[in-house]
Amino acid sequence: MRRYRLAATADDLLTEPAGRGRELDEHVPYLAERWQHGCTNAALLTTELRDHGYHGSQRSVRRLLQTWRVSAVPPAAIPPATFKPRQVTGWIIQPAAERAKDDQAELARILQRCTSLHTVDRLVSDFAGMLRHRQGQHLDTWISHAQHSGITALAGFAAGLVKDYEAVRNGLTLDWNSGAVEGNVCRLKAIKRAMFGRANFDLLRRRVILAD
Repeated sequence: MRRYRLAATADDLLTEPAGRGRELDEHVPYLAERWQHGCTNAALLTTELRDHGYHGSQRSVRRLLQTWRVSAVPPAAIPPATFKPRQVTGWIIQPAAERAKDDQAELARILQRCTSLHTVDRLVSDFAGMLRHRQGQHLDTWISHAQHSGITALAGFAAGLVKDYEAVRNGLTLDWNSGAVEGNVCRLKAIKRAMFGRANFDLLRRRVILAD
């Protein structure tokens, strides 16, 4: 219940809770400052945090302090910015020309620290380019790169493309699509669900035929 009450956005509910309580995150700068002044007692620091609006457990505070005790790097009063996986995924999927300058800079720093993510960013961008510009002639090359990328998820995706290769290549090359058919299917399903249990087949047929 606390997680739902404290959630500011839907993303806070879609992601798994962190190892320590989220409620402690906003108090980390204060804890780091007190730690640098020599106060390392979890019980005392928890009591002080109560006066600052902290409602979490002393165990969360003790767990955080334990990571600082075994770390050679002292805690910073201003912790480095961290980003949720959904944010980084959104930046990778988004076309580079549409990213904000700050997002582009943060993504570049993240990709420099992780070669796997750099590979994912390159392959996702290449596939999006094929999709937007109808460049199905590059599909074979992309599948080969994805299969040898070492990224399990992308290799599995490439294997799925091979199973329905002709349809995928046509979808990335031709202007034709099944949008009109899918739209009619959705319309029929909506009418059927609206009339379920309340009308026979004759009335359902008339609604389908006479609907605009």
